[in-house]
Amino acid sequence: MKVLSTVLKLVCSPLSARDIAWAKNDDDVKKAIRKAHAYMIAKKPQIYFNNINIVNDKINLDLVNTCGHANISIPTNQEFFKLNDNKELVFDVENNIIIKKGCVACARIINFYAVDKKTCEKALNANEKELKKLLNEDTFAGVLAPEKLLYLYSNKLLRIPNFDKTKKFFWDYEIMYIGKVAHGNPSKKHKDRESFLEILESEIEDYEDIRDDVVLLFFDVVERDNSLLVGNSTSINEFLVPLNEKSLPSIETLSVKAENVFVDKFKPKYNAVLFHPYSKNDEDLDVSEYDIIDYAIDDKVTLMFKELDWFGGTNGNCLVYCKNSNLSVMSPADFDVFLEKKFIDSVLSY
Repeated sequence: MKVLSTVLKLVCSPLSARDIAWAKNDDDVKKAIRKAHAYMIAKKPQIYFNNINIVNDKINLDLVNTCGHANISIPTNQEFFKLNDNKELVFDVENNIIIKKGCVACARIINFYAVDKKTCEKALNANEKELKKLLNEDTFAGVLAPEKLLYLYSNKLLRIPNFDKTKKFFWDYEIMYIGKVAHGNPSKKHKDRESFLEILESEIEDYEDIRDDVVLLFFDVVERDNSLLVGNSTSINEFLVPLNEKSLPSIETLSVKAENVFVDKFKPKYNAVLFHPYSKNDEDLDVSEYDIIDYAIDDKVTLMFKELDWFGGTNGNCLVYCKNSNLSVMSPADFDVFLEKKFIDSVLSY
């Protein structure tokens, strides 16, 4: 029996249109996008920070969007803030430099730096201009943006005690378009050395009425479970017989097929405008070669799909499509059991 499972997973935090300015210069984000094979353009109310109050080892703020708000407190003694004994954590919030204590009414992003304590103290005793000189590429430690905060919290990379998990509206992403990340060639057709994010940024800038509600989600095929189960086979040659001398489909092929499946199921608004009908031909993958086929999006964000309860946050689920069936929601643990059961059933079928 031949089994094919393709799982898509976010490679980095969702990026709002405002996030692209810092993300295109972030090495971690650029590396992540180079791994991506598919992306989604989603619509959701923009989120921002309000009433930012930094006191010693905590950042207290309101996370706000048009649907409501939540007051949260973020401890800064976590790995994410990259602090060690001889460094001082310095924040730049809308050009307000804060060390240990400070308040800012509203901000889109919070930059933070790890500065040598002695150097920081000398600069602070001089003037703020000297202190600002220390905030450079060498001392830069990271960015905290609203979408990134949700991603870090959801994936348990950032601890936020008592975060109100009922505020699920922060995670509501309505899929508007699903496409492929074409590496290399698109950049050559645009400006020299222009990155994929810069291309998207220039496109988004042309649509002032919607750009603030646009969020980009980048996905990679992180699990490709192509298994050949042949009952009582005793040698590797016998085990490989069902391949009929064909190689397993490539990651690129699986990505295209997964994209087609979820375009067909989500029916995004702008895919309908550009490509009609939704479904593309299955020329890239002969589904008849496989007995069991499924595709899943395994992540902690919420991609809105009709009335299906597909929640994000730390309780995020897998959205699964199986051949000849509808979409279903499974917890990550249930999805693991689902995959295991496929193997068991296939073995027992011989």
